[in-house]
Amino acid sequence: MSNRPDGLFEVECPDCKTVLTIDPRARRIFHSVSKDADGSTRSFEDAVKDATAGPEKAQQVFEEGMAAEEGKEERLDDMFNKGLKKAEDDPNKKPPSIFDFD
Repeated sequence: MSNRPDGLFEVECPDCKTVLTIDPRARRIFHSVSKDADGSTRSFEDAVKDATAGPEKAQQVFEEGMAAEEGKEERLDDMFNKGLKKAEDDPNKKPPSIFDFD
């Protein structure tokens, strides 16, 4: 714990190494700075910005997923038709057995 001239004091969490600046008169956390897994510091304000950007990021991921699904049906139909044509070309050919791969 370290004392500051403005009456605030700092406490470091022994578990997550977050430094909390506490105002004893208001009995509130004045400021907090946490460390990421890589050891870099990050303020509470940055965490709030990341949290509010969540819906925008979710929308972006959703749009990327929709773009990936657009041509999927045509690709699967094409693969099925190629397999069907290959099977029709040689109707007497026996499908491979699971024991053939040993």
